[in-house]
Amino acid sequence: MSIHGGEWRIHASAVDECEVIEESLSWLSGGESNIIIEKENSTLGAPMQTIRVKMKSKAALSSLEILEKDSLVAMLENGVGSRVDEDKFLHIRLSLERLVQGRGVVSNNSEESVAKGKFKLEVYPGQETIEVAEDLLMRLIGK
Repeated sequence: MSIHGGEWRIHASAVDECEVIEESLSWLSGGESNIIIEKENSTLGAPMQTIRVKMKSKAALSSLEILEKDSLVAMLENGVGSRVDEDKFLHIRLSLERLVQGRGVVSNNSEESVAKGKFKLEVYPGQETIEVAEDLLMRLIGK
């Protein structure tokens, strides 16, 4: 498989269209996983929501297959080292603006609203985490 599971998470303010965001997350996760909404206050006290969806391995892989090939190619070309952490998670940030339009486009803009993805890579002894991530992306691209 190459991933154990994954999660998409979006932080939304009181002025965001939360229903549209929920629909986008449902589309991104294949509609099979439960969407969790946590209402809270920001550090400055403003009301906000964290909208999450957790997926098991098959749904997580299907979710990654939805991402646009150009975005996956760009991730490979820019190197995945900065996207993989010591706990063997692959981190992906999608443009929220494009996501609500039904497009899975990776964001490289730190000022943009994003959907944050976190995917647990299936790494075995003797394997390098970055190589596993690169292999996963290449399979998703179809190379």
